[in-house]
Amino acid sequence: MGSAPECGARLRFMDCNCRIGTFEAREEAHFTDICSLLTEMEYLGIAEALVMHSWASRWSPRDGNCKLDEMIAGRENLRPCYVGLPAATDELDPPAEFAAQVRSRNGAVRLFPRDHQWEFTPWCAGSLLQALAAEHVPVLIDIGQTSWDQVATVLERYPQLPLILLNTSYRIDRRIYPLFEAHEKLYLVTHSYQMTWGIEDISCRFGAERLIFGTGLPESDGGGPLAQVLYADLSDDEKALIAGGNLRRLLGL
Repeated sequence: MGSAPECGARLRFMDCNCRIGTFEAREEAHFTDICSLLTEMEYLGIAEALVMHSWASRWSPRDGNCKLDEMIAGRENLRPCYVGLPAATDELDPPAEFAAQVRSRNGAVRLFPRDHQWEFTPWCAGSLLQALAAEHVPVLIDIGQTSWDQVATVLERYPQLPLILLNTSYRIDRRIYPLFEAHEKLYLVTHSYQMTWGIEDISCRFGAERLIFGTGLPESDGGGPLAQVLYADLSDDEKALIAGGNLRRLLGL
């Protein structure tokens, strides 16, 4: 096992869960520009990030995704996390085009079915999910936006779809362990899964390849998620996978 300080000096962290841009609720934490995000990343020692724009989740996915492209243009250490929608209402490009564009930019897609009033099911979003699976585009979703039954159904129907679960809490082992056992494309973000020996047990049972580092910046503090990986009772190689290696592989970097 490597010590935390020595390991930390070598780890290259990539955050899967960052947000930029403002919305109407001014009391919320915001990164109003790229420089404020990059300053916080440098302070924390996070080298790269997968970034979503607030407009896309809270207002218009199309406009938010376009604004994201504008804000991160030319920043090789920032990768786009676009918000997706089912195809029925034609609010975004056709699913195959949308998925190909995301893959070409080494990006990912985040879904908000509960907030955006649709169902995370094949009957509602099948063409979108099939297109994303065909391109092996990573899909991120909060468990609060869906249900465990819907997650299981999507994993069964689209076995090539990399599905990354966010904001799960730590009381999920009896639900997620059977899904880990059955579906090799299921991944868990670490920052909301903070429990004693939690990531160590998952790494032992299913491999450190199933865990993705994320902070929830700017709403959440980044120190806890960093310490969770740095001080884990895991090998340096396992820590490196969780810190950023797994996400980079999924993004094709």
